[in-house]
Amino acid sequence: MKKWFVFIIAAAILTCPVCATAQEQTSEAQQKETKKKDSVRLDEIVVTATRSEMKVFDAPQDVTFITSEQIMASPYERLEDILRTVPGVYNFRNFGLQTNGIVSPIIMRGVGKNRVLFLVDGVPQNDNFNNAIAWVSWGYIQKETIERIEIVEGPTSALYGSEGLGGVVNIITKKPTPKREASIRGQGGTAASYAGYGFYNQKFNDFGLMLAGGYDQSDGFYMTENPESYNIKRYRKVWKGLGKATYDQTENSELSFAALYYDHDMGKGREFFHDDLELDQYWLNYSYKGDSFGFKGLAYLNHADKTAYQDSAKDNYTSLLREEKMPSTYTWGVDLQGTVTSCDWADLTVGAAFKESSWKYYDDYVTGTRDAGAKGKQQTISPFGNFDFRVLDNDLIFNLGARYDWIKTLDGANWDSNPKNPYDNHFDSNTDGSFSPKMGVAYHPDDVTTLRASGGKGFRAPSLFELYKVHVRSGGTYYREANPDLKPETIWSYDVGAERLLLDSLWSKVTFYQSWASDLIGGRLINSYTKKGKTYYEYVLDNISKVNSYGIEAQLQWYATNELSFFTTYTYNISKIEEDTQDKSLEGNYLPNDPRHNLHVGARYNNPKIIDASVTVNYYADIYFDNENTLSTSDYYTVDLAVAHKFFNHLTAYVNVDNLFNQKYPIFLSTSKADTIAPGIIIIGGLKFEF
Repeated sequence: MKKWFVFIIAAAILTCPVCATAQEQTSEAQQKETKKKDSVRLDEIVVTATRSEMKVFDAPQDVTFITSEQIMASPYERLEDILRTVPGVYNFRNFGLQTNGIVSPIIMRGVGKNRVLFLVDGVPQNDNFNNAIAWVSWGYIQKETIERIEIVEGPTSALYGSEGLGGVVNIITKKPTPKREASIRGQGGTAASYAGYGFYNQKFNDFGLMLAGGYDQSDGFYMTENPESYNIKRYRKVWKGLGKATYDQTENSELSFAALYYDHDMGKGREFFHDDLELDQYWLNYSYKGDSFGFKGLAYLNHADKTAYQDSAKDNYTSLLREEKMPSTYTWGVDLQGTVTSCDWADLTVGAAFKESSWKYYDDYVTGTRDAGAKGKQQTISPFGNFDFRVLDNDLIFNLGARYDWIKTLDGANWDSNPKNPYDNHFDSNTDGSFSPKMGVAYHPDDVTTLRASGGKGFRAPSLFELYKVHVRSGGTYYREANPDLKPETIWSYDVGAERLLLDSLWSKVTFYQSWASDLIGGRLINSYTKKGKTYYEYVLDNISKVNSYGIEAQLQWYATNELSFFTTYTYNISKIEEDTQDKSLEGNYLPNDPRHNLHVGARYNNPKIIDASVTVNYYADIYFDNENTLSTSDYYTVDLAVAHKFFNHLTAYVNVDNLFNQKYPIFLSTSKADTIAPGIIIIGGLKFEF
């Protein structure tokens, strides 16, 4: 029955061109309404692709946007899950996992984990100090506060600097409007999960205010098939809040200030293995938009306080070994840009950015007086420019952009008073730089078609964690020495594609991409030894790998009626290790944790008088879980469901179901540890009251 269910949904989508022909016979009024919807899609404005306003249909780089309506209709709360159906994007973390430590779950276009830039109103969220790979807490932005999400795939360093090797995800929060938006929402479900959220948004003459906050808790899930005596459920406790105030200085200028707070306690499956994270962030935006000139200014401060609790393997994980503390770590920056639009056929944006991250780390051992830690500071100065010009009656659009990032690391040190191997290192300041160009072209052979091609360079600067911290894991069996001489990771990439509106109700897009990444940072083995029957490994982080990736992304969106729509997205991705200076045997292998086939098929029915319902089928195939390509899983699918009904114009009841058919698919496979398995079906029901 499950297979028939998947087949019926897939067949409905794949045969939509035939159905679209029948759709032409609908009433003239309905056709006009459908054309109106499609016109809105073609005229949608995005800002992330070029740093200035541009129609998504004109963008020379591949852009996907998710509207606030789509976000609220999604069965998911966390951004990482909402992004699941975007072509080229893969989320390898299951909802039930809560957190898997410091590994960012989003992979984009197969360039490897933790190489996607995450922005909120233009503020960079990749912390660059919290750990080796710029961990992001993807769940701290409440759904109700989001106006839209813009995803630009491919290298974005020409506009935004470090981190965006695979692409950038930009959350744009709502602006207050004269019509009040206010709601309270409560929900509960599987694994004693419950949450409560509040939201308020309104504008009063020239002033506006948005407030949102809530609490989320779950007793969690076992993520192994056969839990050991020391295993507990992976739980979560989360507080979050966001406030935003706006002031219209003139008809053409606006000032806004926002503050964000987030606090979590995340359990990782053992009593003394969890982490506490507290974030507070502040940003100030100013914008001016005149007839021929526009200006944007951004200043921000991100503060994080994190403690990771590590248990002891010596007593079977039944006691606390140490606390890894990263108190009062800061990132602050300023980003200024001006855009000249003095003629109808060209836009020029120039600007500069400054960013500074400061980081301190301490190991607090439960027993003894051992003192260990690390610290460092990183500064970046970055001038940039972007030029768009249009010819042939605006049907041919060219884009050129470039940015230079001057990077200085200083005040680096690490130390450990361990009598067996004491050290106290202080490192000289170091400077590096990266020039990141890009170019693109978009052509409209007619009013409903775009042909586009783009290419450019991306880079990721080594984090302070990678440069200076000595990393110890797994009860002392895994070590990393610091390496202050790491070089930035780089990638060169291009893509070509086409986007077209078919039969007035069927929108389609297909893109081919290819990239070459080099100097990827990984562990180089420098020593191994056996002591009391246990093998210890010592590594140093180094630039050891080159990776080649290519693939195809395809999308279809069919507006069957005013209430009913269907979609399908498919990604075929190949990412292989071209060179590994540490282990030549890995060359030619596939990168782990990224499926070769990634398919999503879904339908949504939206009738306020009856029901708002959506169903999504997710299919994945050919996933390896190790660099050696010895651990893999067969293909699997999941089905997600969301159903909501509105009562009395103010009260909405909803049920969200993740993994409807209770699939127990693997999330991580390991030869040395227990496999991590998805917990099965997760059901959340709730009520939302709007006033």
